[in-house]
Amino acid sequence: MNAPVQALFQPFSLGALELPSRVVMAPMTRSFSPGGVPNAKVIEYYRRRAAAGVGLIVTEGTTVGHKASNGYPNVPRFYGEDALAGWQQVVEAVHAEGGKIAPQLWHVGNVRKLGTEPDAEVPGYGPSEKLKDGKVIVHGMSRDDIQEVITAFAQAAADAQRIGMDGVEIHGAHGYLIDQFFWAGSNQRSDEYGGDLAGRSRFAIELIQAVRAAVGPISRSSSASRSGSSRTTAPAWWRRPRPWRPSSSRSARPAWTSSTARPGASGSRSSTAPTSTWPAGRAS
Repeated sequence: MNAPVQALFQPFSLGALELPSRVVMAPMTRSFSPGGVPNAKVIEYYRRRAAAGVGLIVTEGTTVGHKASNGYPNVPRFYGEDALAGWQQVVEAVHAEGGKIAPQLWHVGNVRKLGTEPDAEVPGYGPSEKLKDGKVIVHGMSRDDIQEVITAFAQAAADAQRIGMDGVEIHGAHGYLIDQFFWAGSNQRSDEYGGDLAGRSRFAIELIQAVRAAVGPISRSSSASRSGSSRTTAPAWWRRPRPWRPSSSRSARPAWTSSTARPGASGSRSSTAPTSTWPAGRAS
């Protein structure tokens, strides 16, 4: 094995997150979870990846606790004690093999169709309402709906912390809910969550801020130089948690944060990357 390739399999530190290798597994939908609950097949799937040397696993998309978050059959949930118990077994299996793991938190938005589990009567939710033959097929989200979804993401992050996950990734791309707010074509709102790019970015920024508040501030106290000095064993970005509550105060013009995906100047949807919350507070 030549030196450049060999480097992929060396330990790597990012802030206070220590990975056994530089190999990161991207999220890929498996549809192995009937009823939204990870089972033995899911546990073994992720365990094998960690055993094979993957340093960090980002799980398949996992739906947050909102009635319209899911768009596909057999996709795992990241809410409810049954699903979280399944994910905790996944975490334990991955950690036993020396790997690290973070869930991808997901809301499909207006992609959801009537007839989709878990409640077939719930339409898609999106920035703007859509009608077909006089029937609502996409519910235009109210401010209360927006806060419910933000709360669901924050709760999922707090639950990830509780069951031992090493981080979270927030799915902010590929035409799903967060991405739908970014684009003028799908976001035709006239309130503070629409209009110019700053307004269309507000939902993503408030969501990321709520996730950070739910899990506590970044701690750099456990970081050490690579010269061999000791490190604490506590999971880095989960340190010093504080209670999370929805905030009613919102700034008039949010600024970009380093972990917010932004559309490119060309307007191409492909230029939007997933938003992430990582130990060093950096985007993936």
